[in-house]
Amino acid sequence: MEKNTKLVITIVLIILAGVIIFQNTDPVNLKMLFWNFQASLIILLILVLIIGIIIGYFLPKIIGESKTKNSTENSH
Repeated sequence: MEKNTKLVITIVLIILAGVIIFQNTDPVNLKMLFWNFQASLIILLILVLIIGIIIGYFLPKIIGESKTKNSTENSH
């Protein structure tokens, strides 16, 4: 049951992100330090979404490993 709930929430969030992304197709200027370039907002939103998914996937694993490592070091 819990797995189905997560799947439904994931699908709803993907659809919502898709609607938001595809309604924002205007070109935007992006300034980062010494660089200044123009890109479509849709590409930037997709890039940020992908980066967020990657961070959301790997960060709990990294934090879990460091907590496990710290707890084993403290027990010795």
